[in-house]
Amino acid sequence: MTATLVLIRHGQSVWNAQNRFTGWVDVPLADKGWQEAEAAGRELAEMKFDAAYTSHLQRAICTLQMVLRFNTASSTPIFLPADGTVPQESYVPGDNELPVHIHCTELAERHYGDLQGLNKDEVLAEHGAEQFKIWRRGFDTPPPNGESLKDTCDRVVPYFQAEIEPLLKADKSVLIAAHGNSLRALTKYLEVISDEDIVKVEIPTGTPIIYRLSQQGGSWKVEQKDVINV
Repeated sequence: MTATLVLIRHGQSVWNAQNRFTGWVDVPLADKGWQEAEAAGRELAEMKFDAAYTSHLQRAICTLQMVLRFNTASSTPIFLPADGTVPQESYVPGDNELPVHIHCTELAERHYGDLQGLNKDEVLAEHGAEQFKIWRRGFDTPPPNGESLKDTCDRVVPYFQAEIEPLLKADKSVLIAAHGNSLRALTKYLEVISDEDIVKVEIPTGTPIIYRLSQQGGSWKVEQKDVINV
């Protein structure tokens, strides 16, 4: 059995374009981000999905909506807010509908704490290259009042294991639209990347990453990985 998992980082946001630390600040997509999301949607138009997931941040939700807008192979999407996030109806998607889980805070970007909203070049100039690298790319050292990548892994991976892995084990095809660091956390888990090597991994905006996965013991084996440049 080979499962299909598609990861896509949201398209470029307004603060990405301005080179600012974003984290949990709910900024919109930039024009380029909408274009990236549309291009990704066209590339994935003929891929059938059985479920989709995204965070509570609009840049990821809008990217997912745009991708599904162009999808002709999947069922009608039904958006399902996570429990406890917003008022919702008691509606269970039917067999001919695609459950789209939104407001999943576990899949959100790394919280950058006091750095959120600051220009990265200015932070680099003020604090120096070494401290900047530790805050931005270090694995287990968080910025002031923020999360490290390790902290992000500690919320993303258990959620993935509990909510998404059962679908993959049942041979379902899953789409996740999320963020650079939450997807780095999943990449680390799926590809068994060390704490030292994950700091070198970059997830580009608006670029679908297609995994074909098989079960090997209690872990996943990557049978194939395709990065679709749009």
